[in-house]
Amino acid sequence: MHKRFKPQYLPHNQAAHQLVEALAAELDLKLSDAHKTILASFLFCVQEAGVGAFIVWSGGSTSQDTVGYSFYPATGAQTVRTVRAKLVEAGYITNNDDLLSGLGDMSNREARVVTGTDRADRVKQPNRYRINAQPLLEEVQLGSAMFVDAQRPYVLVNKPEAYADKFKRKEEHRKAPKLSYQAVYKGKQGRAATNAQKAVREMNAYWMQHPLALPATNSSAAKRFACATRIFHDASLTSGGRWYGGWTQIKSDQRLKMRIDDEPVCEIDLNASQPTLLSALLGVRMNVGDTWTDVYDCVVKRLQADEEYRLLRKMVKQVIVEMLGTGNYKRTGPADTRPPEKPLVFDDVQLFFDTDYSREMYLAIQREALEVFPALKQLDKKYVNATGFLSFHESEILTQTLLTLKGLGVVAYGVHDCVMVKRQDKNLAVQTYRQVIRDYVAKHQREQKHPSLNIEVSVTIEEAEMDKVRRSGCYLD
Repeated sequence: MHKRFKPQYLPHNQAAHQLVEALAAELDLKLSDAHKTILASFLFCVQEAGVGAFIVWSGGSTSQDTVGYSFYPATGAQTVRTVRAKLVEAGYITNNDDLLSGLGDMSNREARVVTGTDRADRVKQPNRYRINAQPLLEEVQLGSAMFVDAQRPYVLVNKPEAYADKFKRKEEHRKAPKLSYQAVYKGKQGRAATNAQKAVREMNAYWMQHPLALPATNSSAAKRFACATRIFHDASLTSGGRWYGGWTQIKSDQRLKMRIDDEPVCEIDLNASQPTLLSALLGVRMNVGDTWTDVYDCVVKRLQADEEYRLLRKMVKQVIVEMLGTGNYKRTGPADTRPPEKPLVFDDVQLFFDTDYSREMYLAIQREALEVFPALKQLDKKYVNATGFLSFHESEILTQTLLTLKGLGVVAYGVHDCVMVKRQDKNLAVQTYRQVIRDYVAKHQREQKHPSLNIEVSVTIEEAEMDKVRRSGCYLD
């Protein structure tokens, strides 16, 4: 098992603090905030991977594969490299290049030179360091130490990327290329980046007092989260901006097992967020009747198809997602007709095939979706799409909701179009979330001179081991 080093963890309990202090003393380091973060992050890697495993540990420059340490709030590249050198000197880690290659007594670095594989044109990869056995790492308290994910970059901005390139990159499991620190904070958008950072800093400080905890299981240790990063797209602070934390990559059924202040949580999800918000922001009424709970169902009911309902609904959602993602409401067919990697999982079932029937079904769904959501006809490939216009406004709404709930004394974490709070706070959170959306939409309609459309959105409330509760949406005028 390999772990990628990221200087974003802090000690959370007494055992973790004692380990960090002992390691600092052994390395002869004055325990500054930066050193505390680096050492805690190293110990977290050891705890997760184990002695003998490798840490992928880059030098800290910004590239397509890693985020430069200059973005991390607690430290910088030079300090990280200095501490890493001390860990090497003390024998805690060894650079993979310096390990024996198996070719005589040559190191991996020497062997590459001899075998001609150390070419100048070789793509440079981040350094890997083996974790070595040391008395401090064998102490029982390492197993009981708790670390909290608390020091992620505040704001990151992706470089411009075509939809097809993005699709391919995701297939290859590569991260989006990022702008440098200078381009984000020192360029024309520096003030916007600083303003976006303020809300993240405020929520991070609040979350540190109330970390989101994922309990331990038989196969994994407990995890704690208290920070997020806002990630913007297309080199613009008005495209994207969603909040990403360690919890946003966890599946919904597992998130519902998480706790805030040792109390169970619930999730409040905006139903069909993107077509609903697009319609509301543009002031275009959805053809879904006076009230609704599932607008995708309104498209399904218009189709004359013999498909199983759940499958058909997924097909409807996929068609709409692809229209929104590409900014193209006149697509000629599905983005992909290949079978999924995990065909036995229902969520990964193949929806469309390379057949005439599949193409006809795709186009039929698209026609009916345009009838239900006329606002889709205003999509474009430049900005009014999912990654630009919609995700920006969605993230701004979430930002205002998190800050408003904080002002009311409610701890809330966001997952794109979803708000996670303690169960006891769910009614106040639903009311607040809906009110923020109403006010935000009304303001946007006025500023952009769109038709006025007062909407009460439909939401779903989910709790562990309980049935979903749906609250209907309606137009209030």
